[in-house]
Amino acid sequence: MTVGMAGYVVNDSLIKLAAEDLPLFEAIFIRGAFITTWLLIAATIRGELRGATKDLDRSLGLRVLMEAIGTALYLSALTRLPLAGLTAVLQIVPLIVTFVAARLLREAVSWHRVASVAVGFIGVLLIIRPTSADFNPWFLVGFLVVGAIVVREVATTSISTKIPSLVVSLTTAIVITAMGFVGAFIEGWDQPTSREVGLLVGASAFLAMGYLGSVITIRVGDMSFSAPFRYTILVFAIILQIVVFGDVPDTPTFAGAGIVVAAGLYAVGRAAPERSPWTSAS
Repeated sequence: MTVGMAGYVVNDSLIKLAAEDLPLFEAIFIRGAFITTWLLIAATIRGELRGATKDLDRSLGLRVLMEAIGTALYLSALTRLPLAGLTAVLQIVPLIVTFVAARLLREAVSWHRVASVAVGFIGVLLIIRPTSADFNPWFLVGFLVVGAIVVREVATTSISTKIPSLVVSLTTAIVITAMGFVGAFIEGWDQPTSREVGLLVGASAFLAMGYLGSVITIRVGDMSFSAPFRYTILVFAIILQIVVFGDVPDTPTFAGAGIVVAAGLYAVGRAAPERSPWTSAS
């Protein structure tokens, strides 16, 4: 999950840079064309495409739909907000995922896991400070993205085990690329420079890493255990905001990031599940 989060946030940084001069959906399409190519080559080499279409199910369709909706909303907001700020809003996902895992998936969620997610969310609130005069309404779009992500992750747990994770990622990439093509047709097309193409090639490679890291984790482990590790994306985002965009976060942001890291480390140290009052015998 940590590797997946690193892949996602580096991709976000690169596409944010590319979309400064390119139309957003054009950038999504170009990036998608490259990531689809990488994943298609990998799936072919591994022989995972043979007979893959006969195992496709509704859960995969729902996952792909939520990915498309979430991507469009997220990238629209990303072009108008600081990377670390928007990333912080999305950190409500671990809290909701942990609750869903306990109530709907009947995972045994210990108090330690609940505590680590809750404490991590307190760190997030220090970062976004929703009552601040600097609060941007575009942050509200982040909460719509949260809903799409949670539904996507629940759908991922229900995908047939006969479908390889590489095929799940490839299917997602194809749909996102198609969405970018349609959006670019409506939004318009500009001639990309070699720099912009290079940024999008890099974004596609890191997004592939993000897809595979998160899909594999969700399919092989408890959603509630991996939830706190989603907070690591915030740390990566703060680092990249400083290094790539030259924007140094303020003291509360650093304090919140420290709390997030501590919550994740606490979750590792308390990995053994216990029965949670969030679950029931029925």
